[in-house]
Amino acid sequence: MWLFSMLLQAAPAVGTDPVAAHGESYFSLMAKGGVILIPIFLLAGLAIFLIADKWHFLRKLDKSDNRALAYLLRLIYEGDTDKAAKFAGERNNPAFNVIAAGLKDDNGSMQDVEESMQVESRMQIARLEKGLNYLAITASVAPMLGFLGTIFGVIRIFYDISLSGQLDISTISNGLYEKMICSGTGLLVGIIAYSGYSLLNGRIDKVVLQMDVTVNEGLKAIRSVSRSGVFNGYSS
Repeated sequence: MWLFSMLLQAAPAVGTDPVAAHGESYFSLMAKGGVILIPIFLLAGLAIFLIADKWHFLRKLDKSDNRALAYLLRLIYEGDTDKAAKFAGERNNPAFNVIAAGLKDDNGSMQDVEESMQVESRMQIARLEKGLNYLAITASVAPMLGFLGTIFGVIRIFYDISLSGQLDISTISNGLYEKMICSGTGLLVGIIAYSGYSLLNGRIDKVVLQMDVTVNEGLKAIRSVSRSGVFNGYSS
């Protein structure tokens, strides 16, 4: 019971802001974290920009266009490779771009066509994953920068104590809470970056799975017309 009573006495009154009670704004409180907060905030801005930009990009690719796919397959079955390749290449869709790569290589064997599609597929996947490495770096570096700022702050506190020769608990506590801001901010930025990295990876996996299904449909159509001899230059 005595511990509960002490907590009640130490807690601020309901509805009061502990920061405002000390006459400080949140901005001035954050500024006490030191210059180490500058790279942490830069990483936070980079992470938020990458998450928003990549999420918007993947959201557009997540929608399947059945009508466009049906039209492309019809052009392939009709043997109009030039028109089909042009149509697929103009679409902002990784699966269509992979099919276009195979259609543009219609003077080789089916093995050459499949190799061209595999190379383009890897390039499209790399395009989808572009920028995610920066999120992974941010998720790892931001917390370490926060801890580094805290360590520098603690070193500074004990250095000042060694110079003054006085051990004041208020000086130590004030210095510690100011430097712990670095750790808290770094951890928060790291959590945001890691969460965005995980969510974006999930969306990319979904787009890649949909791309595989569409590319397989296109490859079946190319193989079908190749066996029927509609494409000049194809050999089984």
